[in-house]
Amino acid sequence: MTDSPSIVVAGIDVGKSKLDVHILGVGLDRQFDNTKTGRRALRNWLLKLGVYRTVFEPTGRYHRNLHQCLFDSGLQTVLVNPVRSRRFAEAIGQLAKNDRVDASMLARFGLLDGLESTPPQQDILCRLSDLLALRRKLVEQLGALRKLCAELDPEAAACPSATLDALQADIADCDRRMRDCIAADTVLSRRDAIIQSIPGFGPVNAACLCAGMPELGSLGRRQAASLLGLAPFDRDSGQHRGARSIRGGRAQPRHLLYMAALSAIRCEPSAQACYQRLTANGKPHKVALVAVMRRLVGLLDTLLREDRLWQPRPPARQLEAAA
Repeated sequence: MTDSPSIVVAGIDVGKSKLDVHILGVGLDRQFDNTKTGRRALRNWLLKLGVYRTVFEPTGRYHRNLHQCLFDSGLQTVLVNPVRSRRFAEAIGQLAKNDRVDASMLARFGLLDGLESTPPQQDILCRLSDLLALRRKLVEQLGALRKLCAELDPEAAACPSATLDALQADIADCDRRMRDCIAADTVLSRRDAIIQSIPGFGPVNAACLCAGMPELGSLGRRQAASLLGLAPFDRDSGQHRGARSIRGGRAQPRHLLYMAALSAIRCEPSAQACYQRLTANGKPHKVALVAVMRRLVGLLDTLLREDRLWQPRPPARQLEAAA
């Protein structure tokens, strides 16, 4: 934890209608309405007390306006993964869980070293993320209903045909709205074109990476792989050398990258060669596939950084003229 006593930290538990706040050190607890007026009152209260850092968890759309309000006021805003904060609570022996307790725990979490302020997501990326979430739910419902119909008597299975058609139409409408959302922004349109130029990446993959991995192109392949949860971690203890495994990271972009890797090893020669070389050397299928996923992440990061489309052969690099 940080040794600086000058940092005043506020933990905020975000709910649909209420914001529970705890200011560490001062020991103050207050509750505000999660409305425009309530958020302004919270902001003014924090600034008056000299709060430097605010810590809260992402809660869908309920935290977005608060995030923007506090960030615009110059406060450091730290978004914490709920799994990480829950494990922190268990590590410090905080087993009880309610809104006030969570706010206090988040304030204590805010004293850790290495925390960085998280800027709010752009409105267009929020809209794209919401459309992707809606599409995922519709696809789940369509798949569940189709599976059920396959197990029913044909006469009974014909009943929900109108619902199946409506779900398919809603999915198509989501796809159209996502394309319109991307087309309305020049930067997103270019990123989308670069991503889709790579074999195995379609419109949904591109939209998910645009919304869920906006950092691509500015990270480097190792950091990008780590952010997606594709970096292998050690499992060693003493003389024991355990098998390396991947964990954590951003789940939705990683899931779609998995599907893109499956497609790539079927239709893209360099991905095929990478996969076949690893499996020929005795690597299991999943290990080789994750390696292809990491390769794709590196390719994505390079193309977006250099602002160029994928080509079957990399462009020739011009040598610098001798002085």
